[in-house]
Amino acid sequence: MKTALLQLQTSLYNRLSNDSNLLSKVTGVYDAVPKNQSYPYIALGEDTASDWSTKTTIGEEITHTLHIWSRYDGKKEAKEIMNLILESLSQPLSIEGGFFIDFSKVELMEVFDDPDGITRHGVMRLRFRISQ
Repeated sequence: MKTALLQLQTSLYNRLSNDSNLLSKVTGVYDAVPKNQSYPYIALGEDTASDWSTKTTIGEEITHTLHIWSRYDGKKEAKEIMNLILESLSQPLSIEGGFFIDFSKVELMEVFDDPDGITRHGVMRLRFRISQ
């Protein structure tokens, strides 16, 4: 058994960073955010993987978190970006390495004020069931 963590992250990154509608609203999509990056942007975040293999199928369930960072005066911009992400992911993703996405859903969406008082932080957690 092998994990699809990297392949899923790569697929998400490629989809989001090549979406012209999304890129018209954000300065970029990043795995490692450059120092002094201008706002708004999307950062690939944390992921978890757990086994969900059966007697006949090797599989795992992966959650992947996306972070939306905005300095807009209010939460509107972060929520608009979340909608663009949802639109971008409305078409099925494909991943390489002999993996297949059997199921995907949005598990959580939240926007809150960062402790600095000027930054808005959006969080989206996506859940995928992947088989080999």
